[in-house]
Amino acid sequence: MRQAYFITSTINQWAHLFHRKEMAGIILESLSTRAQQGKIKINGYVIMPNHIHMIITINEGNVLADFLRDFHKYTAKKIIETLNRDNDPLLSRFTVEKRDRKIQIWQKTHSPKKLISWEFLKQKLEYIHNNPLAKKWRLCDRPENFAWSSARDYLGQSGPLPVEVVSPWTPWD
Repeated sequence: MRQAYFITSTINQWAHLFHRKEMAGIILESLSTRAQQGKIKINGYVIMPNHIHMIITINEGNVLADFLRDFHKYTAKKIIETLNRDNDPLLSRFTVEKRDRKIQIWQKTHSPKKLISWEFLKQKLEYIHNNPLAKKWRLCDRPENFAWSSARDYLGQSGPLPVEVVSPWTPWD
């Protein structure tokens, strides 16, 4: 059975990485690949400077924990490679003393929320699409004008990711 989730993933120490096009591209490429592999459907997303929100449907035969593990591992590896290549001093902010790693890009808490009703899903979609407009950010003047968001898809335009637009009539549980 397919199940939709609202997920927030945050960069360690709330460091701003995704204002850089190349870093946002790592997230887009990873989500796009997993969608093309049939593991997930992307129903909504926004890539903010230091965190991402996504609404995804886990396709039948796939497991949310596996998706999260693989997504965070792959994107962390690519982010570290990019920071190393650019000799970026920001990399030192992610240094940790852990048995299994020396660098940690993502915070450990993701707190996925199962979307159990259309109303809850709609609330989360509105939240993520309006996030770039929040007083704290002011990254754009309209949701559809933010480059790293699915807001355009919900207006019948296409964005950088393949989004499966959901409505009250979409069977998703």
